Amino acid sequence: KAVADGSFMRQYEEYRSDQFTGRSLWLSVRNDMDLLAGRRDSNGVFKGEDQYLLEDVARPDQEQMKEKLDVMGEFRSSYGKVPMYLMLVPNSANILEDKLPRFAVTADQEQIFEDIRQELGEQVVWVDVSKTLKEHRKEEIYYRTDSRWTTRGAYYAFQKLSETMGLDQEKTPKWQEYVVTNIFNGNLSARSGYGGGVEESIYIYDAEKKGEEPQIVVEYVDEGRKTSTLYDRTKLKETDAYSLFLGGDHARVNIRTTADTTDRLLLVKDSYANCLIPFLTPYYREVIVIDPAYYKGSLDDIMEENKITSVLFLYNGNTFAEDENINGVLR
Repeated sequence: KAVADGSFMRQYEEYRSDQFTGRSLWLSVRNDMDLLAGRRDSNGVFKGEDQYLLEDVARPDQEQMKEKLDVMGEFRSSYGKVPMYLMLVPNSANILEDKLPRFAVTADQEQIFEDIRQELGEQVVWVDVSKTLKEHRKEEIYYRTDSRWTTRGAYYAFQKLSETMGLDQEKTPKWQEYVVTNIFNGNLSARSGYGGGVEESIYIYDAEKKGEEPQIVVEYVDEGRKTSTLYDRTKLKETDAYSLFLGGDHARVNIRTTADTTDRLLLVKDSYANCLIPFLTPYYREVIVIDPAYYKGSLDDIMEENKITSVLFLYNGNTFAEDENINGVLR
């Protein structure tokens, strides 16, 4: 069961990293030597300004990308009356390019996004959050040691998403930031060997007044368990504290709410979506969350059995460029 839902491999990778005797020391020594030689990247990670680690921008395989977009177009055509949206989140190396080390060369992610948008045409509604994130680039919208964005970055992006999807603003609670840990050290630190001493804060957003948010039931389908929260605080003690959000990545999660609506959203995503999901709950009676990296079923079954009224594809730019799993679930 653990192999099937992907948790076995995640736990094995953590175990392997922990058991490699002296791994951190060897990475540190190697990186010190590289820095002296003028090199500022390790395993696809740049050591930038202000302690920022920035993942290099992935260059998509054009043939694979075209196939992926063709499959998305076919899926869209099968459900003509159901609006579908695509939100690609740029990497920090795109938005915070001034943090990159001197002479660092990355792919033009904005052009990659524009090519995708043009290829899709009007089949899928494009949610452009790049401009929004650039407007807030002086704030903490990306972690310094992790490949993902912060909850604040997700919040600003959600505002643009809400506008594009035409969500009812009267249902929007007044959100308040709350810190849940101050000792987070992310996946880019471990991957690159840089930034081992940097500790960061993770925030969650909650309604300022009780009762402004709907009550929820979160069902982890493959694991056969339910909970009443979108957060798993036990993860704060583990290597990847970002797994606080939704308990990490799962094949399928059903989120049922008491929101005053009959709308149902299908969310197809990577881990970037996990910290944005709480902002969606006031607007939908049900949100079905699918991670194609682990889900082996068909989205057609979900569309037909759950009366889906909207579909959102939410990915980080790098993940979308490299992911081939989405083709399988769309077919």
